[in-house]
Amino acid sequence: MDPDNGRYLMERGPSPPLSYVSMESEDGQQPHPDKVNEEHVFTPIGVQLERADSPETRMSDTSHEQHSSQPREGTFLPQQGRPVTVYQPFALRLPVVEPVVPESEENLPPMELPFIFKSIQKTLEQLNAEELFLFKKYLNYRHPEHFETLMEDLDVLDVVDKMLERCGKGGAVKITLRILTSMKKDELASALEEACKRIKIQYELKTNLKRKYEAIFEGIARQGHQIFLHCVYTDVHMTQGGSGAVNLEHEVRQHETDSESTDSLKCSQLFEPSFRRGRGIRTVMTRGIAGIGLTVAVQKFIVDWTSEAANQDIQFVFPIPFREMNLVREKNYSLIDLLCNFYPEIKDMDFIEAPDCKVLFIFDGLDECRHTLSFRKNERWHDIKAPASVDMLLTNLIRGRLLPNALVWITTRSAASSLIPADCVNLLTQMRGFTDEQKEEYFRKRVRDQTLATKIVEKVKESRSLYIMCHIPLFCWILATVYERMFTVTTGERPMTVTQLYTHYILLQTNMKSQKYHGGHTSAQKWTDSDREFTIKLGKLAFQQLEKGSKEFNPVDLREAGLDVTETCVQSGVCTEMFSPMYTMFQQRVFRFVHLSIQEFMAALYVYLSFRNSSKNVLDQALTNPLSRLFKEPSLVDLHKSAVDRALQSKNGHLDLFLRFLLGLSMDSTQDLLRGLLTQPGDHHRATPNPQTTQSIEETVRYIRKKMRENAFPERCGNLRHCLAELHAEP
Repeated sequence: MDPDNGRYLMERGPSPPLSYVSMESEDGQQPHPDKVNEEHVFTPIGVQLERADSPETRMSDTSHEQHSSQPREGTFLPQQGRPVTVYQPFALRLPVVEPVVPESEENLPPMELPFIFKSIQKTLEQLNAEELFLFKKYLNYRHPEHFETLMEDLDVLDVVDKMLERCGKGGAVKITLRILTSMKKDELASALEEACKRIKIQYELKTNLKRKYEAIFEGIARQGHQIFLHCVYTDVHMTQGGSGAVNLEHEVRQHETDSESTDSLKCSQLFEPSFRRGRGIRTVMTRGIAGIGLTVAVQKFIVDWTSEAANQDIQFVFPIPFREMNLVREKNYSLIDLLCNFYPEIKDMDFIEAPDCKVLFIFDGLDECRHTLSFRKNERWHDIKAPASVDMLLTNLIRGRLLPNALVWITTRSAASSLIPADCVNLLTQMRGFTDEQKEEYFRKRVRDQTLATKIVEKVKESRSLYIMCHIPLFCWILATVYERMFTVTTGERPMTVTQLYTHYILLQTNMKSQKYHGGHTSAQKWTDSDREFTIKLGKLAFQQLEKGSKEFNPVDLREAGLDVTETCVQSGVCTEMFSPMYTMFQQRVFRFVHLSIQEFMAALYVYLSFRNSSKNVLDQALTNPLSRLFKEPSLVDLHKSAVDRALQSKNGHLDLFLRFLLGLSMDSTQDLLRGLLTQPGDHHRATPNPQTTQSIEETVRYIRKKMRENAFPERCGNLRHCLAELHAEP
């Protein structure tokens, strides 16, 4: 857009000698509208137009000197001191009509200038030279109030530019349509009218989507706490293919090499013609663990499309989250009616099946889908206007029977991806989280004060475990929120420990599970009775697998622990499903926690809750014997000492983080976060109060320092220093 005169500029060849930028003459004077300056009248040329019954039109030019004194048919001659007289051949007589006065832009349907420019340009380029010449004469004759200068020397780009400059978007379209109809170019007029109808619908759809998706909630949605997406959005590392692998980095333990491709993709690339070319890509599935940024990536894709930053070859994008799709389960709809249910502005979209109408459907959150998605049982369905169940429409749309030319993008947590048959997915991608560079970029975007952002980054890097966990954007948000408050608000509180931050994360995931899958609407972070039961069962499984040295578990392990596969591996946000050729070959389902440190935290939480709620020291099997407990109730110090001893005896350090978490959970500062998990007096559960006392913590600190002085396990002593930090003690 030219900032000086508001005109839309296109690349063009060399401009003709006659200027069309303004109506000023070379000396800067504005010509009177009732007078025609000689400079603005074409040099007389003879134009011979054949009659209408002739299949061809011939055009011949003569010089001014050779011009006959008698005007021929079709000749446009200047006469001294008088306006140009137009001589009309009978076959191309121009009827006298009232000038078209364009409506104000406010009264016209909103349309985008670049598209209107290109649409009119494309239409006029389909006229041959004689037809274009005649079109320009129509403009001069019918609309002299807008085109007082002659137009013959202007090329197509110039003509369109001047029409938009003088008549506005709506006026230019209406004038073009009327002239094409007069020229019997009905097909071109219809095509232009259809294109403008499309852009009107597209504009309204983009406006709706921009308003809906330009802002996001981070963490738990709370009224008044939205933030604009562009303020915080950071690209997330995504790769092609996907075994569902989790981040294998660990502060203590060595991890196996990840053999998957590390070539990063951007969501905006998935549907680019250059990327899809030769791949036969129609349906894309993107998987990832909870909190990894799937929904935010979808929002960024949509906002980029609405702002014309990417994927402009796609004409219409329809995001339909499965959470919203769950609300239309009972009634039968046609596909068009179903879309109108979400986007009423497309009610006149009768061209969705046209070959040149490129549409993308985005189904976000497959893990939330409550439709059966019976791909095998549902019958074939091809008619977009015939009503059918929503489930049938979904399966046929994803399979490509409905709107086979449409593109489909599905996002899901890994464990729910099996709901879509493998033969329906042309491209599988894995959202893997932030790289180290992206972690820092996020903090610097999330925290506006760059000095404060630097402090937060340095603070996060002090703990290797926290820094690794920051590959999950949701965890980054927790740290940014906590540390920003810590550095800006003086409360006299001690800094949060690593254990407290992990507790925040698990509590947040628990509340998000309640909101997404069980209809919870509270913004308060709290544990319910069902949460307590589920957390203890999952923690027990984590502890048992940790003792075995196992990072993976299967459906049998879940059943033995009294856990449901869907709730544990799809909804909880802390577990995910693994996919590898070996597992797929033998049709085995294998699960693991989203990160090993999460397994270690859940194991520590189980051990601590067993102690607080049931007076059990599960680390010391002798004390779990009921007869033994008659003589000795386990104390907090006993629990700590047995944990320290077992961690020191570990050859590979598999209990190092577990020990840190267990000690951190014992601190008074963590108890408020655990409220709801701890059984209180008067509850129907038995409660044996063993409150943490200053003396117990001090005795544990003395025991750890003693072990450090003994230095019997040099490779483990470094971890003991971290343990003291969890207890707010100096080494």
